[in-house]
Amino acid sequence: MNYDAVIIGAGLAGCSTALHLARHGHQVALLEKQRYPVHKLCGEFLSVETQGLFSRLGVLDAVLKAGARPITQVRLTTGGGTTYESGLPGSALGLSRYQLDAILLRHAQNAGVAVWEGLAASDVVGSLDEGFQVTTREKTFGGRVVIGAYGKRGALDRKLNRPFMKERSPYVGFKAHFEGIQLGEWIEMHAFPGGYCGLSPVEAGRTNVCWIGHETTLKQNGGDPSSMLHAMGEANIALQQRLDVLQQVSPSFKAVSQVAFSPKTAWAHDICMVGDTAGMIAPMCGDGMAMALRSAEIASPLLDRFLNGQMPAAGLRNQYERSWGREFGLRMRLGRWLHHAYGRPGVAKFGVSLCRRVPAVGNWFIRHTRG
Repeated sequence: MNYDAVIIGAGLAGCSTALHLARHGHQVALLEKQRYPVHKLCGEFLSVETQGLFSRLGVLDAVLKAGARPITQVRLTTGGGTTYESGLPGSALGLSRYQLDAILLRHAQNAGVAVWEGLAASDVVGSLDEGFQVTTREKTFGGRVVIGAYGKRGALDRKLNRPFMKERSPYVGFKAHFEGIQLGEWIEMHAFPGGYCGLSPVEAGRTNVCWIGHETTLKQNGGDPSSMLHAMGEANIALQQRLDVLQQVSPSFKAVSQVAFSPKTAWAHDICMVGDTAGMIAPMCGDGMAMALRSAEIASPLLDRFLNGQMPAAGLRNQYERSWGREFGLRMRLGRWLHHAYGRPGVAKFGVSLCRRVPAVGNWFIRHTRG
């Protein structure tokens, strides 16, 4: 089965890349190992710039109709009781990945993309000069280009021998939906030793609770994420006040280990990487989903030119790599610093206090972790 483009992963980056290419007349196959709709581990906060990205993609109306909640304010707290509050430079949105991914997948299908759910890519061989073969357990797909959009880390990364896979990360992440409070138009980020927990409103009056912490905290609580969550509350009174009135409605926690923010590359064995597969920003910054959408928007016109014979392979590689670095390089470096700083009580207290005393500092961080 031969296509112009084979995209591995149908998250935000994969679906939006598929949409862009299909609308330019290319034959696109989109492979997804899960069957939608599914819940995913995610902060489910769509930062301010996503409204423009959704509008250009032609899905903004569908996102709003699905119940996306407006978010205009941010609150940061530390274990010592220090709080910083600020307005966002516009209206962000809160919507579950259960809803959002299904919306994007449906639009991709309507645009003519061949969607294959329940198929995981096990190997990719080939090059931009000679074309590719993508192997799954059931079928083999041929493509002139292959786009990797399968998320933070996967078995294919190990197959491709990507350097970051050799590094071990001690961080774990969890997420579940809760009821019991109405956050209004606020997103909250609560620090505790070794990590932080975010609360964001999503559709149907629910609150997404997503946190990242050190594996030792999980081990100290018997490997139970619920116990870990309440231990985090004991270390941050503002978080504990929220947890006291929240009731979990998700049947289980979504979990991931080895959460790492090591630098990646925009290319691996001539596979074009988009979204978290090209680089994952710390959840502290709240910009991961916008970056996934924007990276697809950057890559797609370059891929279109290559597929139309208007750009050589070397030009495609160089231009996408440079464009990715210009767009995301600074915020990725800043995100790594913020991640480590906010999980250290003394540093978090100093930073949040500084933002309170000098609001321009907080505004600077908000601007420079956004597009």
